[in-house]
Amino acid sequence: SGASSMVARVAGLEHIPQVSPSSTSSKLSDDEEYFSRVIPTDDGRGYVGAMVAMLRGFGWNRVNILTTDTAYAKDFANEFRRLWLVREQGEDGEIWEGEIAYTNTILLDAQNMASNDSINQVLAGVPTSDPNINSKIILLLAHSQHAYTILEAAARKNFQPDTIWVGSESWTGSVPDTTDWMPPFPGYLGLAPYRNKNEDYQDFLFRLKQYQADNNMEVWESLIDHRVSFLVDSIVSLAKALSQVRDRRDGDAVTSVLRNLTFGGVSGEVSFTAEGDRQNPVFTVLNLQKAENGTIIWKDVAETGVDPGSVTFGEDEICFAAVGCLLGKVPSDKYPVPETPVNHQTQLWAIILLPIVIILLIVFAYRYWRAKQKKKALKSSITTMQLKMNIDDQLDDLNNEIEAAKRRKENLISERFRLQQKPETWTETDKTLIEILPNESEYWDIFEKLRLDMPDAHISKVWRVQNTSLWTYYSFHKDRFASMGIDAQERSVWHGTSNLDPEVIYNDKQDGFMMQFSQSGFWGRGIYFAERASYSHMYAYKPPVRRRSFYKSDLSLIDERSTAAKEDERELLLTKFLVGSDILMNRDESPSKKEECRKLTVPPVNPATNLKYNTVTGESAGSKIWVVYENGRAYPEYLVRYYRSPLPDTQRTPYKNRTEANVVQDVTQVDTNSVDSPTFVWEFLDNTGWKSYSTAAQTILEDSYQAYKEKTGDNKAVIKTESWTYEINFLAPMIQTNLDHFNHTQRKVRRHKI
Repeated sequence: SGASSMVARVAGLEHIPQVSPSSTSSKLSDDEEYFSRVIPTDDGRGYVGAMVAMLRGFGWNRVNILTTDTAYAKDFANEFRRLWLVREQGEDGEIWEGEIAYTNTILLDAQNMASNDSINQVLAGVPTSDPNINSKIILLLAHSQHAYTILEAAARKNFQPDTIWVGSESWTGSVPDTTDWMPPFPGYLGLAPYRNKNEDYQDFLFRLKQYQADNNMEVWESLIDHRVSFLVDSIVSLAKALSQVRDRRDGDAVTSVLRNLTFGGVSGEVSFTAEGDRQNPVFTVLNLQKAENGTIIWKDVAETGVDPGSVTFGEDEICFAAVGCLLGKVPSDKYPVPETPVNHQTQLWAIILLPIVIILLIVFAYRYWRAKQKKKALKSSITTMQLKMNIDDQLDDLNNEIEAAKRRKENLISERFRLQQKPETWTETDKTLIEILPNESEYWDIFEKLRLDMPDAHISKVWRVQNTSLWTYYSFHKDRFASMGIDAQERSVWHGTSNLDPEVIYNDKQDGFMMQFSQSGFWGRGIYFAERASYSHMYAYKPPVRRRSFYKSDLSLIDERSTAAKEDERELLLTKFLVGSDILMNRDESPSKKEECRKLTVPPVNPATNLKYNTVTGESAGSKIWVVYENGRAYPEYLVRYYRSPLPDTQRTPYKNRTEANVVQDVTQVDTNSVDSPTFVWEFLDNTGWKSYSTAAQTILEDSYQAYKEKTGDNKAVIKTESWTYEINFLAPMIQTNLDHFNHTQRKVRRHKI
């Protein structure tokens, strides 16, 4: 998928269609317009959806989940949970609700193998002693080199012998080198890409094996992993599309025809969705069995799609652990709950004691009734009017205290806001979101920052966030740093909210960015911010086409962002962030350092001050990352809605740049004392000597350099020409890197006084 993503991005610029037989990443169909595939995706539209449909087809609704500490396993598990943990009514009127009895992660050792200690610890945590919650089904999400290590460890320690192990296509279909440890009926279940059994396919296999035998070659009993069928169908689909257009160089026409194809392929019926994904993919359900000659084989026992109810069972028996091979019968996913045994001796005592207990209860009830009567007679001596007056007085006092406390709180917030520095860009309004239009310089400042490393990004809308409460809280933390003598190192950084609607952050009246919504990442559970918009794009929020406010109970908070968004649009927050004292933690330094970073819940202690650092920093995917483990240290300054395309949509982005929009860059901040200051020129060294940058590049470099010196910007600047994109690093020695050149060529740079 990584290679396809890079090819698709380059090919998309030239409108070149691409058909992949093997790339399963769901992000490709979301981001690449000219990318199509015949292999199913790795999310709910493909493999994960088929896994849920298969389990439900067996009549199961409770599973255990074991994953290895890999990105593939974790992503699969997260998507599975999203589809599995639902409650819905079937066509028969019955309610189906998915349950997860237990879930845990098996760690890998320094040799990238499954750790035996971690395997034993995770298996020990399965609730085998409690049939009320345990399940016979264990979904094992791991690569084959890890999966069979785990299965062998479980078998050798006789762990829950009737467990039905279910796997993804990453290990089902393969057989380990040694199988002597397997039980008589392994009964493993799994998914595989569709295994075609039609006559043409079988005839091709027959002729292939005959050719291999005649030429003294290794004879294949089946095509390796059955993936050749996807390769064949990807070639055929592209050929069919090319044959139906007049100009084969017209990538848009070829893509349009391709998306409307339907034909019987080697991998089943081939058709595509509007995004280029495989339409209605079919999978084969495999069952690990022992053949009559004692060999271990994966047998095709059923087929399934991605929708519940799409499982079709074959005529072969299915083997299950500790049960054997059954035809038309499936074991339950749950263990029977034993009935509580009857203790006859206890029953005898109960018969003897019951009359005594009844008599005592009658006595106590009578005495209680007498006491109540006395209290009632006593209370009747107090008049109803006196009671009401007393209660009313207390209620009035409480209401006055509550109102006074509210007024004091509002006054304190207003006073704090009045005393602190208010952003110069704010306008006088009661709204939280204020749209910034293309005729404002502020719009183009954000536009240019977004495109520094995403040149194909275009802004649909951008809003300034004016939340007085959040700004007051943020300013409080900024003042706190100053009072402690800590350099706040205020940055302008990007943040993607993934599946969380950004309005939960910008409409909040207390914290904004909250640890309660954070998830565990490379540097533990914290709130992550990025230098590059391209990194945060991976976590950008996809606004729904039809949107209702999260705060639907408060009509005053429903804003213009509630209008419909386009399918290709995403949203990021451009955020003010207080770094404070920070520590760089390189997780790639060693396996132990990677594990230390993964377990972080607070920053480590600074040995120079014996106080914790405020922020942890690192590098990931070419971007600098900041991680904070407390609320209030960031303010959502702007909400940016954008889309990615080689060319802008003039309906959403009417101007390509500030020049077209007739917006002059703000020069009101010019230093009036700079008349006599020296002038500097930026130069790069090529084969003939030092050469000056263009006038536009000079301005960008000098402004970025001054921001870096004042610690309000990064140590890098990006400039673009018609042919190339260059990155200039201000750290000595200054270096220019060609980001578009395949060798990333570099030249020396200097800032020369003239």
